[in-house]
Amino acid sequence: TQYIDFGFNTGRFNGSSISVFSRGEPGLAVVGGRGEFMMATGVALFNPIIINATNVIMEFNITVVHY
Repeated sequence: TQYIDFGFNTGRFNGSSISVFSRGEPGLAVVGGRGEFMMATGVALFNPIIINATNVIMEFNITVVHY
């Protein structure tokens, strides 16, 4: 199981975060968050850009529904 928390520290969503969980590739589920994203739902897709022995760079495309 993978867990990723995307935090915001500037702008409109400062102090908020989006929580994402997955049991495998390629889709991940947005299962909530904090601040503006409390009770958020949605999906996230990721694309690995660089993976080597010391670095991982990934691109995320996240669609979120929040109230």
